[in-house]
Amino acid sequence: MEHAFRGVVSGGCIRDEQELMLVVSHPHPDNDFGGGPGPVGEWNQPVDAEAYQDLVDSGSDPDDARFEVDDYQHVAVRTAGAWTLEQVVVVGTIDALCRLGANRHGALVSYGGSAHFVAIRSSESGKWESLEYEGVPEGLVETRVCFSGEAIVMAGSRGFELDSPAEVGLLVRVEGAMRWTQSLGQLPGRVLALDSCPGAAGARVLYAGGRSLWMHGEGGWREVHSFPRGEVSFVRCFPSGEVIAGTTQGDVILGTAEACRVVARVGRIHSAERWGGEFYVADEENVYRVDASGFERCAVPKESSVARNVSDVGMIVVGNDRLWLAGSHVLASSTDGKRWTTHPVR
Repeated sequence: MEHAFRGVVSGGCIRDEQELMLVVSHPHPDNDFGGGPGPVGEWNQPVDAEAYQDLVDSGSDPDDARFEVDDYQHVAVRTAGAWTLEQVVVVGTIDALCRLGANRHGALVSYGGSAHFVAIRSSESGKWESLEYEGVPEGLVETRVCFSGEAIVMAGSRGFELDSPAEVGLLVRVEGAMRWTQSLGQLPGRVLALDSCPGAAGARVLYAGGRSLWMHGEGGWREVHSFPRGEVSFVRCFPSGEVIAGTTQGDVILGTAEACRVVARVGRIHSAERWGGEFYVADEENVYRVDASGFERCAVPKESSVARNVSDVGMIVVGNDRLWLAGSHVLASSTDGKRWTTHPVR
């Protein structure tokens, strides 16, 4: 495929073709075949099967080799038409990027399956600053976080059982750290997904997913969709008042705080956007256009990865009046949701 590149992409934060960020990694052989850090510096080279096989120990059969991507610790930054590679973390993996302002970006980092810290980058310095979480109630496990403007919302369970109550709170930057400053109440079960966006008159809109789909309002938490098949493992809300959620069984839930219902059943979704007046969701293999009447699969460019546990289809992102797809080895954009243009990443 034209413009397919070697690096594995898990997401991005895109303004336009000249200013964007991609969370990138590089597949390397697993421990059975001489595993170790792959040549991350070569992430933007063209896809080449021989380049991957060269990473395998000479004493191993290259036909049996598998590749793995465990962590995403780098961000590829394009400014003024040139690419640079920045290491954001040494330990952990980047789960999400967010534009915090005209000249600032934030990265949410996890380690061992739980929220670890947030990294902030200013365009002026080009450096990433790590901010630890402080004042978090003791004993919280399986913590999840999301950006809420400049603040962070965190949810964590009191135990590993499915029905262990979850504590939710707001973390605000204080003296070089993100400090737990306000409790947002308790939920009757673990939280697998969080999302927040600005609402009317600047109010915070906040959703959480787990055994149900919950919304936080002035009166606390309330259920907006109960007893889904599986658990709600993904949620995305929009300033329009609409919300999309996905379950571990592949159900796609669409609606508002007043009424939500299942509109499709696809793979387990990991990304969603509202663009051109329509909703799009992505699972590991496809992108779908969804509405209250059902869904339609969209043809998208993709390059299957040689690595294990890597989605062929990565994050979908809106930027510069386009819908963008950061695939495993492909960056593409569309102006109509049907025809795609691939962009070189080198």
